[in-house]
Amino acid sequence: MATQRSVSSTQSTTASFACSKPAGVMAGDILVAFQLSVSGSGAAMAAPTGGGWALLGQFVGDDYTKVWWKVAGASEPAAYTFKQQSGAAGIVAVAAIADAPAVAPTFAALAGGFDVTTLTCPSVTPAAAPGVTLRWAAAQPFPGHTGGTWAGPSGTTEQVDRRIGDQASACLTSRARTSSSATGTAIFNASFVFFGCHGITVDVGGASGPPPEPPEVVPPSPDIHYRFPFCDLLTDAYITDLDLRDVQFSRVIGEPGTFSATVDVPNPEVAEQVASVVPRWVEDATDPDSLSTGPGRTVVHVYRNGIIWGTYVIWSATVSGSDRGGIQVRLQGSTLESYLNTVEIREDITPYEGVDQLEIARDLIANMQARTGADIGLTLESGTSGVTRDRTYLASETATYGQRLRELADVDDGFEWAVQTSDPGTGSRVREVQFGYPKLGSADTDHVFAAPGNVLSWEQTIDALRGATSYRARGESISSDLSTRSEPLMSDEQNATAHLTAGWPRLDATKDYSTVKELDTLNAYATRWAAERPGAVRVHQVTVRLDDTTFTPALLGDYARLIIVNDWWPIRNGGASFNKRWRIIGISIRATSRNSQETATLTFAEEVDI
Repeated sequence: MATQRSVSSTQSTTASFACSKPAGVMAGDILVAFQLSVSGSGAAMAAPTGGGWALLGQFVGDDYTKVWWKVAGASEPAAYTFKQQSGAAGIVAVAAIADAPAVAPTFAALAGGFDVTTLTCPSVTPAAAPGVTLRWAAAQPFPGHTGGTWAGPSGTTEQVDRRIGDQASACLTSRARTSSSATGTAIFNASFVFFGCHGITVDVGGASGPPPEPPEVVPPSPDIHYRFPFCDLLTDAYITDLDLRDVQFSRVIGEPGTFSATVDVPNPEVAEQVASVVPRWVEDATDPDSLSTGPGRTVVHVYRNGIIWGTYVIWSATVSGSDRGGIQVRLQGSTLESYLNTVEIREDITPYEGVDQLEIARDLIANMQARTGADIGLTLESGTSGVTRDRTYLASETATYGQRLRELADVDDGFEWAVQTSDPGTGSRVREVQFGYPKLGSADTDHVFAAPGNVLSWEQTIDALRGATSYRARGESISSDLSTRSEPLMSDEQNATAHLTAGWPRLDATKDYSTVKELDTLNAYATRWAAERPGAVRVHQVTVRLDDTTFTPALLGDYARLIIVNDWWPIRNGGASFNKRWRIIGISIRATSRNSQETATLTFAEEVDI
């Protein structure tokens, strides 16, 4: 039978503050955290630290309450850290419920009135009896009302009554429930006047089993705003903004990200605007209007709430119409990294001997930008890796700068790189090539994504044909004897020893590096393949709501914790059986539209738990 164990609470006006763990918490307890933030942005209210917290529900108005929940583990921290916008007034209460099944509590919220002293919490219908019903009253007192207290609903026990002057006030009560009937509404009274208020009911208990269906999809948040300015690739000179729909864009470590969108053309005025980005067809290919813009020389910057989330070269455009009179233009592009795949090395580059690999990378990019028409304004991050390489790049190999840079990075003990565009507000954007050795991102982060919570869907693919248990790398022929048959240089065999020892069958793979003439380099390629792609390749993806996270594409490479509770991954030993900490290597975003919320699909690299 579910029972109230204890409650802890705190209040603060700082951006980050701690609330103690409720007294006597034991593994398997249900923890429910109520977080009120007034005069701040709900987007800043990220999941509390301590692992496993999932968003149960929220109230969004002039003030915010987010309700988080989790199943307590065997070693809970002494306190949990909550976050809010700097300068906001925040109140937190954490309730511990004992002997409750590991299912998501029932949640409901109700907006209150203005210039009132009473507040109503909504009714909920529990899954089964018995249980514990929690009522949360949150308000912003009228200016000047710095005192006063709450009176909870009849039959409930007051657990928390806190206020921060005339900025924020909240009260939490609880009541044991013996019936599975609807709880009915509950009314709070206060000895002060509310400027704005809302009530929340959370019910814990009921029959054990799978979590309930996720809450109804939240409509697009008015706090999320996208802007799509189109500019010249070489000069970044502004062209125009377009109103796009069906926008999808991605970023991936190790390869260019993609962009696609559609713009409707309902009238001649919009047609002229779109034609400044996608020129109309003309017979004379040298026509100035045709040469001044268009796919191949235009980029779009994706701004989300004033911050650049990606810059994409528009590589193609499709203009179409129908018998219904509708005209639309479909745009497709790729991140700035893709541009390096279009410029060939057409002059031999002086051989490198014992040069740091990051210095070679910077030199390749500088060499490209020194070529006529190839300076796209990339600045280069400094730093060294301590790993030296020998390399020779010949014009006769007709390789692109992007290909050679990718090959340089992908050997054993290599590095990662990415182009990040930022807008410092000085009137000119910065396109910086950032390097990560051995990896981009931070290993100290712990972004949390959970189901139930901010995870909308998840997928795991296991593909043995994308991996192998024995690798070789094949390079160029090094024979100078024209009278004999030319054979390509082959690396030594590099095996996935752990898999073979465990009884895996032999699965061979040979990777081609047609211009490599050094055995050490080929061995380094084969070694990396055996280390990073042994046996079957596992790809993990989750689709999440971005308004519940602080993650952005600029943080690719960071670590995140993924927690899933469902029939496939049930609660075991008082905690989620799927609780993994992995590195985020890709993100694909569907921008918010008139009829749908914004979502992001994250791709994880399978890692050993840390």
